[in-house]
Amino acid sequence: MKAASGTLRWAFALWLAEVHWVQSLTLQISALGQWREGNVTCRADQAEKANYWALGKGSSTVADGCPKARAAKNFSHYTQTWPGAFSALYGEPAYEDPAVRTADGVFVWDAEYCLLSGFLDLPNKAELLQSYAGIVEKTEQDCQRASIKKAMSNNSIEELRATFGEVDAAFEKQHLLAAPARQAPLQAPGVLAKIQASHCLSGSYACMLHFCLYQYCKLGDGRIGMGCQCHSDWDLLPIPAE
Repeated sequence: MKAASGTLRWAFALWLAEVHWVQSLTLQISALGQWREGNVTCRADQAEKANYWALGKGSSTVADGCPKARAAKNFSHYTQTWPGAFSALYGEPAYEDPAVRTADGVFVWDAEYCLLSGFLDLPNKAELLQSYAGIVEKTEQDCQRASIKKAMSNNSIEELRATFGEVDAAFEKQHLLAAPARQAPLQAPGVLAKIQASHCLSGSYACMLHFCLYQYCKLGDGRIGMGCQCHSDWDLLPIPAE
């Protein structure tokens, strides 16, 4: 019981750290967002939705979107709120490193995470998107991987949390280089496993899995696409009535 209790406290502390970090990130870069109509979005009205979910009252879903999704057994409460809106607002010009090539307007950090996690190559993506139980089952299986368990046992909360900032800094550095000179931040030894361990411990792995399947895809030429580049019915949840 003591070990289980300690694990729960660790997971809760890690979840709080993730929430505070993302909220801080949103505040830091909110003024930089650009809306590229007709690129990763499908309709002009999605701009209002994106601003509501990423920067307006709906931005509370950065903290409660995943718990609400699990409670409702509907991952759209996460996927089609803050993360979907945030990545649409802060998409980047086409990017390439040894791990990923993205189309214009794609949010590179998540694209590389989704690709290297193997989510975009799953044979049953459409089925999983419609199956809450299927997402949960795969999450339980993935979080038992040896690489993830090793990252959990060999790193403190602070070390796992610091990995996100290290990846941020690495991507910033790589963006300054020409594509042939770049390295892939999430291919560095142990880095992806630490990110995945953080998601497993905080209970957000399932939400991220669903988000990756809905938000990102492999295009015909091998690049990673996002949003409406992947499916014409891409959307965010409606803005709730006041």
